[in-house]
Amino acid sequence: MTVCETRSIHAKAADRGAGALPGRRLPRDFYARSTLRVARELLGKVLTLEGSGWTKAARIVEVEAYLGGRDPASHAYRGLTPRTAPMFGPPGRSYVYFVYGMYHCLNVVTEREGIAGAVLLRGAEPVAGFDDLAPRALAGPGKLARSFGLTTAHTNLDLVESTLSIHDAPAVPPSRVMRSVRIGLREHATTTKPWRLYVRGSPGVSRS
Repeated sequence: MTVCETRSIHAKAADRGAGALPGRRLPRDFYARSTLRVARELLGKVLTLEGSGWTKAARIVEVEAYLGGRDPASHAYRGLTPRTAPMFGPPGRSYVYFVYGMYHCLNVVTEREGIAGAVLLRGAEPVAGFDDLAPRALAGPGKLARSFGLTTAHTNLDLVESTLSIHDAPAVPPSRVMRSVRIGLREHATTTKPWRLYVRGSPGVSRS
């Protein structure tokens, strides 16, 4: 990220009062923890994608946790497949899937290697690189992935070393963190778990 791009991100975040000034790239050990803990701490962090001469950045404001073999809603519930292999690999990698023949969705791989876990990024606030998109342009997992230009070609990228990364930023205070059941799931053993977390009052949160 260039000095000018970093200054632009800082200025836009400050203008919105988001407190989303990006710091260092999150290290591997941030992701190598409980999926639920990582989901909570991803709120407020800054997702970035770097290209040739450009950088896109957005503040994460809505997530859902998926707990692998303990969670019937997880793609990894029935075990390792070619599609879900990134979820069983090292933490801190991307898992991107295509759904309904229309949308790509970005997940962050958690837990230690061999134990599947992932956090779906459901919503974000544009910070830089989006040509002044409307505040709700990234409100929803499909919108988020489309705005970043993410496809299944971006699955299994190392968030610690690749052009797709997540950067540190001030934590969202507990008073602004809301929890609910996850959206659009069939009824099963974990349907009622409050594993969706979002920032209260943020325009980047999807409508359930």
